Amino acid sequence: MQVEFTKISDEGRALGRHSGKLIFAYGVLPGETAKVRIIREKRNFIEAELLEIIRPSEKRRDAAEDHYLSCSPWQIMDYAYQTELKKNIIEDFLYRFTRETIKLDGFYPAERRFGYRTKIEYSFAEKNNEIHLAFHKRGSFGEKHILENGCALIAENTNKIALKIVEILNRDKTVCSDLKTLILRESQKQQQVVAALYVKNRGFSTPQMQIDGLDGFLSAYSNPLSPVSAADEILYKNGIEFMTEKVGNLNFSYPFDCFFQNNIPLFEKAMEVINGVCFECNKLMDLFCGAGVMAIILKDAAREIIGVESFPGAAKFAQINSAQNNVKNFQVLCSPAEKTPQEVFDGTDIIVMDPPRPGLHKKTVKALLNSLPQRIIYLSCNPATQARDAAFFLEKYKIIKAFGFDFYPNTPHVESLLVFDKQI
Repeated sequence: MQVEFTKISDEGRALGRHSGKLIFAYGVLPGETAKVRIIREKRNFIEAELLEIIRPSEKRRDAAEDHYLSCSPWQIMDYAYQTELKKNIIEDFLYRFTRETIKLDGFYPAERRFGYRTKIEYSFAEKNNEIHLAFHKRGSFGEKHILENGCALIAENTNKIALKIVEILNRDKTVCSDLKTLILRESQKQQQVVAALYVKNRGFSTPQMQIDGLDGFLSAYSNPLSPVSAADEILYKNGIEFMTEKVGNLNFSYPFDCFFQNNIPLFEKAMEVINGVCFECNKLMDLFCGAGVMAIILKDAAREIIGVESFPGAAKFAQINSAQNNVKNFQVLCSPAEKTPQEVFDGTDIIVMDPPRPGLHKKTVKALLNSLPQRIIYLSCNPATQARDAAFFLEKYKIIKAFGFDFYPNTPHVESLLVFDKQI
């Protein structure tokens, strides 16, 4: 069927109407007419697959990869137009939840549109009796897109290592059904690469991975019933077990399975902005501190800095990083933010936080509103949950600054930063 699409939805799909129903499709831009096929129909909306662009937008660009819908569906979009849409996404969410018109004070575009990621996760597929790297096809239950050359979102050298791993798996006659995922992480400034092969068979025999440029390798059994690539049992490991990245003029080490920012140059820019809105104080708290990066960068802002982190491996490396950067005023509490005692929050002057996509637990919001720090600095990879949380803070706070950062170019995802000041 032929549909005219008029706008972009919050999650990055084009939106149109057909027979009185909303219709969503990836690969289409606002203002375009496209031929699409219904793949899923609900009571109030339709999800469709693009078949052909009938009337293209002037904002359309050629995709760099044939699998772009699986990894970065906005490759087809003029970059300046991408940034405008992302600004609008942040501001629209803020208005929707707070009913206040909040305009961004700045938006920072990406320095690179490709090769910027420091982590990538590949699946596997079999073709002509050979194993290949693959991505799941967007919107499909089980279909995969075979990747002959890896993915352009990661560095070329890291892709070469991934392809070499597949070559070795094929040489050793590995059974594709034993394989779950392959995750590669790279330290861009220290030029380290580590790979983890997750398998679905506890008896898996791991081939030797002697590959130039691969500094560490492990294989792990991961529950085949879970969609998550998590190590239930380490089967083999060789080489380095943690990575080191330079952010600004500081070095940070972190374990393979610990969160670390994907776009280092833009994260450095975000930290410059955050540092600029801090003030000298007695106590600063970094919630969801991970390996301690934000807290340690802000070491000169407060006499006492406390990091709160739920993952023990990350909390351990936060302590290691404070020692190797000679930071004396930082301590870490290994605890989920929502289970952290109120007395830890009390007396805090500045809260800095970068929570996961679900945002803040209601207990964390309550603890913050009970302790009333002078300033809350909230970095988020999900403007929707950030705006939801902002609405709670506006009972006692005012948003004094708002920024956007294009950490994830060519995708609908965007990083947003809100700075709150206490008003009572």
